[in-house]
Amino acid sequence: MSETGGRKVLIVIVLVILGIALIGGITAWVLSVQSIGESDPVKPQKLGDADVDFTGTPTLKVGRYTQGRIGIGITNSLSYTSCSSDNNICVTWTGDRKLEMTTLQEDGISCYNVIWTALSSVSQELKDCFNMDGHWYGGFQDFNQNWPMNAIQQKMDAYVAQDSYAKMYGGVLERYFVTSLGVGLYIDPEVPLYLSLNENNSSQICLLAKYGKYPYINNNNSLPFLNYSLCYANNIKQIHDYMSKKYIPNPTDTPGVNLFKSPIWSTWAMYKKDIDQNQLEDFANDILSNGFSHSQIELDDDWTFQYGDMDFNTTKFPDPAGMVGRLGDRGFRVTIWLHPFFNLDSNSFLEGAQNGYLVRQLDSKQPALVSWWRGDLAGILDVTNPMAVEWYLNKTQRLKDMYNISSFKFDAGEVNWLPKVYSVNTTYRNPDVYTQKWAELAFEADKDLRIQEVRVGARTQHLPIFVRMLDRDSSWTRDNGLRTLIPCALTFGIIGYPFVLPDMIGGNAYDNSSGLEARNYPDAELFIRWLQVNTFMPSMQFSVPPWIYNNSTLTTISRNFVELHESYISTFLNLARESVVNGNPIVRPLWWIAPQDANTFTIDDQFLLGNDILVAPVVNKGATSRDIYLPSGNWLDKLRNVNIQGGRWLTNYTAEIHELPYFTKII
Repeated sequence: MSETGGRKVLIVIVLVILGIALIGGITAWVLSVQSIGESDPVKPQKLGDADVDFTGTPTLKVGRYTQGRIGIGITNSLSYTSCSSDNNICVTWTGDRKLEMTTLQEDGISCYNVIWTALSSVSQELKDCFNMDGHWYGGFQDFNQNWPMNAIQQKMDAYVAQDSYAKMYGGVLERYFVTSLGVGLYIDPEVPLYLSLNENNSSQICLLAKYGKYPYINNNNSLPFLNYSLCYANNIKQIHDYMSKKYIPNPTDTPGVNLFKSPIWSTWAMYKKDIDQNQLEDFANDILSNGFSHSQIELDDDWTFQYGDMDFNTTKFPDPAGMVGRLGDRGFRVTIWLHPFFNLDSNSFLEGAQNGYLVRQLDSKQPALVSWWRGDLAGILDVTNPMAVEWYLNKTQRLKDMYNISSFKFDAGEVNWLPKVYSVNTTYRNPDVYTQKWAELAFEADKDLRIQEVRVGARTQHLPIFVRMLDRDSSWTRDNGLRTLIPCALTFGIIGYPFVLPDMIGGNAYDNSSGLEARNYPDAELFIRWLQVNTFMPSMQFSVPPWIYNNSTLTTISRNFVELHESYISTFLNLARESVVNGNPIVRPLWWIAPQDANTFTIDDQFLLGNDILVAPVVNKGATSRDIYLPSGNWLDKLRNVNIQGGRWLTNYTAEIHELPYFTKII
């Protein structure tokens, strides 16, 4: 054999050996992956302090407390894992879903980010459920507004800003929850989120990600995903400080000073739709003649010819400019009621439809029609269209220029007022963007005085405006009555809305049977106790006036509580400025200063103004005493002028109809 031929044979032999080695290596790798997929992942795995068990329906346990079932509905066997390390776990069920978990430890806080991604279809559902151990807070405005929220029973529903009157998730909400065990939960805003609480008495909170025709529009045919973070710390205050700083923006400024100091006077509960120019001016005269102060007088429904035409009904208001001028001469700023609806018989409906300023029918230039509480056929403003927003704001500016209107009460804005199928100028994954942009429009309408109000909040904590509780019924109960005021104010604060407006003192004169036009005014006792709850809230709002009861003593008591509120204006303003710096609520739960004290976790009829004023109003009909809990520390009883050592209950503390128990901390 020639030297060249021998060299060729040698090369062939080497290549064969290398090929065999390569095939062997690949085979070993495949067998290794199969081994991992078939055995390792089904064993419990550790991720920081979290335990993950992939046997059957996977389970996740975070720290000592939070445990849940994750990946509910998995249909395929676990196929393979990848990227697993000390800080993350990645697992795939081929053709079904993928799980990525990452842990982060910082500032003494342990966090776990969980991301599920669907792999089978756009209609796939991703669901995780967690036990509601401990006491839970945050989330959303609710019709019954339990504090803590463990008693709420809410079926699986889209977690978007809706109408709490319809027993849906309310118009002020955040994808954030915190527990007395020091656990925090935050869900990414882009997730097409449905949520249930204690459904079928399960004592669980369940997160579900799915797309459908409504309300989460999926024009890009994206696969569903579920992305959330679970964090835990030593106590509830520590975890709330961390979570709120990380996920919730602070207000950029404070609302107008006058709203903190003196009451708003609204026409709604007192006059309903019967308001006219004479009655409005008489109302202002009565406010002054009875010795009450005011920040502004609010002209509510019904001041226009047609709903949507933002100009005065000159039959009811023959001289609006003169009326506003005379009120101004007497020291009143005048604000008026606005909404995003344009009834079919309004001139603005035609104008908005022709210019594409209204929400449209699906894939059409024609406006979509909706029903609302003042009309069965109406268009609704497309706030995703900058031209539509400019058009609307021009109308508000015209009201300022022509009539010297100072600001506005912005009603509605919840997602449930949108049609079920629609097109808008700009489509977003999360329909709460509609609510967000409506609130931002409201801010733009009065950026200088900042004395407007809205009733919705969805990722709008940055706006320096008052957020009003939804209309309260004139009752003592937890069914949207007096007992919900403190829980609602506390909830607003925890989810990042410190500038809470507790709606009308005494409620809206509704009785749950006679509709909007009812004038079932609260009885005198309910009125005074309601006023006392409001006294240490950030703002006060009257509509039913104290003098309607023809009782001079009641009027004097009412005036005294307004003056008490006003005497703390420096406290309110300091706390408002603190909110801008660190996002802290103005109205705070008792656990804020005693996060290890289990007594504070279930108290829903007391609150703190800042850290140093504890308020304990009487909220039960016929009661002239109550039990009061004082957290540890030295407290001054402002009614009795005695010092009391805290960390204990004061039982049967007397509080007559003219008395509001409150205490200041002695430093």
